[in-house]
Amino acid sequence: MKYSELKITHKLGIAIAITIFFKVVFFPIEGFFKWDLLFITAIILIIWQENEAVDNFLNTRYPWIENARKRLIIQSLLSLVYTSITLYSLMYFLHQLRFGDGQIIDRKMIEIFPPAILFTLVLLAVKIGSEFFSSLKNSLLEIEKYKTENAIAQLQNLKNQLNPHFLFNNLSVLTSLVYKNQDKAADFINELAKVYRYILDTKNSELVSLQEELDFINHYIYLQKIRFEDSVSFEIKIEESKKSAYLLPMCLQMLVENTIQHNETSQANPLHVLIYTENNSLVIENPIKPRSNVADSTKIGLKNIEQRYSFFTDEKVIVSNNGKIFKVILPLI
Repeated sequence: MKYSELKITHKLGIAIAITIFFKVVFFPIEGFFKWDLLFITAIILIIWQENEAVDNFLNTRYPWIENARKRLIIQSLLSLVYTSITLYSLMYFLHQLRFGDGQIIDRKMIEIFPPAILFTLVLLAVKIGSEFFSSLKNSLLEIEKYKTENAIAQLQNLKNQLNPHFLFNNLSVLTSLVYKNQDKAADFINELAKVYRYILDTKNSELVSLQEELDFINHYIYLQKIRFEDSVSFEIKIEESKKSAYLLPMCLQMLVENTIQHNETSQANPLHVLIYTENNSLVIENPIKPRSNVADSTKIGLKNIEQRYSFFTDEKVIVSNNGKIFKVILPLI
């Protein structure tokens, strides 16, 4: 049985059970199986659907976790008003079908209406409590999932920078500089220290300003320029007003690193990396020049960035590849 069919069957079963309860309590037993048994079941289903519509509407406007108190007040009032109006209207209609006396209120209505409303409110309280704790549970699960993802991302960032290849390449460059140009070697050590300092300072940060990330990437680019010289060039065009916006730490560096790792770099055919802001986003793009000796990309780095961004904004990380230009667009938060 499909979920939708199971849900309808479950709802119908509860409605019939409530109908039987009201027929036993408020109607003569000798008239138990009269046609109004179906009408009362229909009333219960209509009220149920009406309250579900209210609930679904409020889920989009006032989520439980964000506005629990306000949601409780609004949902209780709306459900009470809608239920009262619907219940009275349908009971009046049923009464006129049975007796046709034109009375707006009769004794039977007075007997049935208050307990029916009370019973509805009890069921509503159970439903509200269930939904609230379900939302709370899901929220806690999302928080734990985010913490796990963030911890993995931070560890991966550290591994990307502190791995033997990165250290070996920079030490090799430094060894060469010591013999050729000691002043440049001192500058290189200073920039390398700033790169590692930033990594350590931001390892527990969830967001950093674009200005901080740009300062860091300039240190990182300095190291790459010493290593690759004119084989790679960078052009950075950032709007001043965007520098106070936020993004995830190390994302820009990861994308620049991927660009260098997966594209050919040579003095005859240098790689040009463009970094700029556009429509409240940070864009990193480069011409596609596949290296012949690089393994196929697993895109783990991009997936990592996309998953981390999903916890902070509904804006998506956009990856574009038209065969000539590879472009990644990071939303600024």
